[in-house]
Amino acid sequence: MKVNKTVVQERVDGFIRRCRDLRVKVTPQRVAIYRELLGTGEHPSAEIIYKKIKGYYSNISLTTIYRTLETFEKLGIISVANVLHNAARYDANLDHHHHLVCVVCKKVEDFYDDSLANLGIPKKFIYKYKLLSYTVQINGICKNCQKRKS
Repeated sequence: MKVNKTVVQERVDGFIRRCRDLRVKVTPQRVAIYRELLGTGEHPSAEIIYKKIKGYYSNISLTTIYRTLETFEKLGIISVANVLHNAARYDANLDHHHHLVCVVCKKVEDFYDDSLANLGIPKKFIYKYKLLSYTVQINGICKNCQKRKS
């Protein structure tokens, strides 16, 4: 799912403002990494981002991609969606949402459901943890993978 170009540009502009507010240097490579992450909506891994950016920043390294994503996460600019215990997948969408994950092709899709905002968290967990947030992950097989199997 591609994201609207106008929305991407607005979010990139917001990203630049946020970096400046946090006194984080805004480089063309950092903007390109954020733009690539934001523009796909597919929760890419660092390796996928690297392959796409390498085409127009030939001197960028995979290590730079990893370090930049780690910095973005620490600053709260992006989040990490660790799905199916694979490589970390990154998400620039910080709106409260949940994930549908295909266990075959590993595709990750966002979904929104207001009814999930009021899940009853068992008290035994509330006493053990200071809950910061939660998301729901639904694992299944996407339509494309279902078609391939039949």
